[in-house]
Amino acid sequence: MFKVLNRALDHLEEWLIASLIAAATALIFAAVVHRYGTGVSIDLSKWLAARGVPVLPEFFKGIYSWLAALDVSWAQELCIYMFIWMAKFGAAYGVRTGIHVGVDLLVNMVPGHARKRVILFSLLCGAFFTGMIATFGGSFVAEMFKTGQQSNDLEMPMWIVYLAIPLGSGLMCFRFLQVCWFYYWTGHLPQHNEAHVEGVEITAPALHPAVADPAEDSRGRRSPLGLILIMAPILILMICLGEKAGIIVLPQALRAASIFALLIALMLTGIPVSIALGLTVMTFLFTLTTVPIEAVSMKLFTGIESFEIMAIPFFILAGNFLTHGGVARRMIDFATSLIGHWHGGLGLAGIVACSMFALVCGSSVATVAAVGAIVLPEMVRHGYPMRFGAGIITVAGSLGILMLPSIPKIIYAVSTGTSIGALFVAGLLPGMLLTSMLCVVTWFLARKRNYPRMTRASWGETLHAFRESIWGLMLVVIIIGGIYSGLFTATEAAAMAAVYSFFISVFVYKALKFKDVPRVLLRAANTSAMLLYIVTNAVLFSFVLSNENIPSALADWITAQDLGWVGFLLLVNILLLLAGNFMEPTSIILIMAPILAPAAKRLGIDLVHFGIVIDVNMEVGLCHPPVGLNLYVASMIAGMRITDLAMAVMPWLLTMLVFLVIVTYWPALTLFLPTLLGMH
Repeated sequence: MFKVLNRALDHLEEWLIASLIAAATALIFAAVVHRYGTGVSIDLSKWLAARGVPVLPEFFKGIYSWLAALDVSWAQELCIYMFIWMAKFGAAYGVRTGIHVGVDLLVNMVPGHARKRVILFSLLCGAFFTGMIATFGGSFVAEMFKTGQQSNDLEMPMWIVYLAIPLGSGLMCFRFLQVCWFYYWTGHLPQHNEAHVEGVEITAPALHPAVADPAEDSRGRRSPLGLILIMAPILILMICLGEKAGIIVLPQALRAASIFALLIALMLTGIPVSIALGLTVMTFLFTLTTVPIEAVSMKLFTGIESFEIMAIPFFILAGNFLTHGGVARRMIDFATSLIGHWHGGLGLAGIVACSMFALVCGSSVATVAAVGAIVLPEMVRHGYPMRFGAGIITVAGSLGILMLPSIPKIIYAVSTGTSIGALFVAGLLPGMLLTSMLCVVTWFLARKRNYPRMTRASWGETLHAFRESIWGLMLVVIIIGGIYSGLFTATEAAAMAAVYSFFISVFVYKALKFKDVPRVLLRAANTSAMLLYIVTNAVLFSFVLSNENIPSALADWITAQDLGWVGFLLLVNILLLLAGNFMEPTSIILIMAPILAPAAKRLGIDLVHFGIVIDVNMEVGLCHPPVGLNLYVASMIAGMRITDLAMAVMPWLLTMLVFLVIVTYWPALTLFLPTLLGMH
């Protein structure tokens, strides 16, 4: 009976989040069509009437009357509420499928049974936090029910909207306990494979923490590391409780340090970054501040109650359709027809294809998966060493977050109040420069090692390949053309990109069947929910920092050091490169950007340029161990060990470090296009 109920809950969870992301996308698409369809229909009616065309003028006039009478002012608000529900329930689904990211570096160094205890501790911490949020959320919903408050446009009772907090958090708590129970008895954790692409068989293990091996303990390995990982956050918690009880008194600086110390200690136990952020906030609020818990409940909702943040799920959905819809293969064919006859032609084609895919995708992991799954087998078949091809694609895939649309750029823009459109365009010239630099290194190595070249393609073959790829490349016009012309906001452009990607994948290229669309929707909703859950708890974390005036105090301290903008940017690069060893880009930006941006602004550093500098640092972090996602995805596709691939990427990774220096100290490279287009 329990298994039947659990299976039904699984299906309900999957159906809900896939339906919500599809409905929200369709809703924003319909709202945009309504906005412009009204004017276009009446203009078309007048134009046809002026030329004496019968019947049609009245037909379009009828369409105009119908559209003009239709009120869709509520669409944006409903879209936000749907995504909030998707984020809360999708986060629970993410626990079940193992998509939530954590810092597993030290956990995987702990042997056997000790590792199992650490992982169980992290799972129970997740259950505790989500259970607490469900409790607070329930109380908050009860208070909202008493007030009878309604939403602005929909006039919907707000208690129904806020119900997502207790229900989603309660389900997430249940999932943590479920995973914990299963892991206790079997030693297995949920697996999530970021490298999966339609039509490509991947047998390498998925990216996930290593499971405990009890046999290690029997071989005599002992380490206090497991106990240290568990006791460190508990000790910091005891210090905070001592401050609350009046046993000890912490100076303001130590109070601030305790926030970051607890966050780091929790993350090192392997707790998902989102949960570590939330637990840190809860601990601080209960022990070191007098902020009412109602403020926390409100922030859990308002943290992602922003139309700009909704661009993230839309771009993720567009990227998923593109990845599975045959777009990458056609871009690779076009790039190969252009430069396949050069030394290292297939490798060069892979870089150019990554660059083209990055123009429309916005995700490095998706770029590596989509392009690498096709290029790497072809390179091996043509006689290239797998190490060479995997090294190229790992680093070239990072262009996915540098070129036009980019999820890290959206997160940075929302965190710092910077223009999303300006950030999109600002990455174009740096992306072209990095593409050229990676191509030069690849050509040099291929020529030096005498790697094979392909037959030169005819002009007819090149033209045919271009025609095949033009449907995918048209997304650039939709995204940037729409934003620059003022037709769409960044979020609306993302929604239009998602609908367009669906159309070309299903109806033009026909690489995606209708029966596979729900699976793509579910995958996109899962990834989106994980990111939005991190954003939610990062907003809580930023709220605590601001309440303690920490960003302003740090900005004052940095300014007082008289580093100048040159020294400050050097310090930022070092800090971000170090952070990239332990955390993924979303978490780094959400934690660091609100702290570093005020100091950058005081030193006269343009925030658009600063955003691109942070973006390039995130690119570097994606390409090296221990937590570089590009590295792990490429290793799954190539079937290579991480240690081997980490050495293989070195020529291109060093090139990227040189590129980082260029971008950091040449602001004009990033600011030229946004300024020229009047977007900055």
